[in-house]
Amino acid sequence: MGASQEATQRQAAAPKHAPVRCCSASEETLSCGSHHRPDVIVDVLGFGKIKVDIGYGGAFYAYVSANKFGLDVCSSKTRDLVDAASAVTEAVKAQVKLHHPDSEDLAFLYGTILTDGNDAFSEEPTANICVFADAQVDRSPTGSGVTGRIALQYHKGLIQLNQTRTFKSGTTDSLFTGKAVKETICGDFKAVTVEVSGQAYYTGTAHFVFENEDMLKNGFFLK
Repeated sequence: MGASQEATQRQAAAPKHAPVRCCSASEETLSCGSHHRPDVIVDVLGFGKIKVDIGYGGAFYAYVSANKFGLDVCSSKTRDLVDAASAVTEAVKAQVKLHHPDSEDLAFLYGTILTDGNDAFSEEPTANICVFADAQVDRSPTGSGVTGRIALQYHKGLIQLNQTRTFKSGTTDSLFTGKAVKETICGDFKAVTVEVSGQAYYTGTAHFVFENEDMLKNGFFLK
C-alpha cells in the first residue's frame, strides 16, 4: 500500500471522498458544497425567540452561541448544554423547512452545535460542542460540523479562503483545523469547498468469528 490512497468516508448523512494518509491516523477531508443559511429566528421552548445559523457540511446543523442561554461550552455542565441544544434542535425541526439540492433524503437537521461565539478569525482555537441524533455529544469538534461552521464564517466575511482556523471540543479539548479552499455552487446556494484535518488514535480492535454449527451464525431478527 502506498503512502496515500483514495478512500470513501461515510458519515451519518452523506459519503465524502477523503485522501487518507496510510502511514498515520491523521486525516484530511475535502467536503464539496458546504453551504449556509444564516440568521434564522426560531421560538425555542423555555428560551423564547433565538436567532440561529443553519449550515451544511455533510449534515445540517443549527449553530448558536451558548451565551444566548447563559452557558459556556467549556465550563458549563454538559447536561445543561445538551438540554439547550436539544431544545434548539426540536424548534428548528418543527419550524424550518430544509432543502438539499442533491437529495431530499439529506434535508434533515442532524443536531445543534453550541459555540463560544468567537467566529471572527483568530489564531486561538474556537470551541464548540455538537449535540446530535438522540441527544448524543460528539467527543471531537465534529468534522461535518466544523465544515458547516467554516462555510458560515466565510460567507459572513469573517475568514478568507485558505485561512486556517482551529476548532476545539468544549468537552474533551480535542482539536481539528479547517479552511475554505475555493468557492463553488450547490444548487441555488453559494457554497465553499472546505478542508478539515484532525488526528485520531487507535483504542482497540475486534475480531469476530462464527462456527459452521452455529444456528445463529448468519444473524437473526427480533420482532
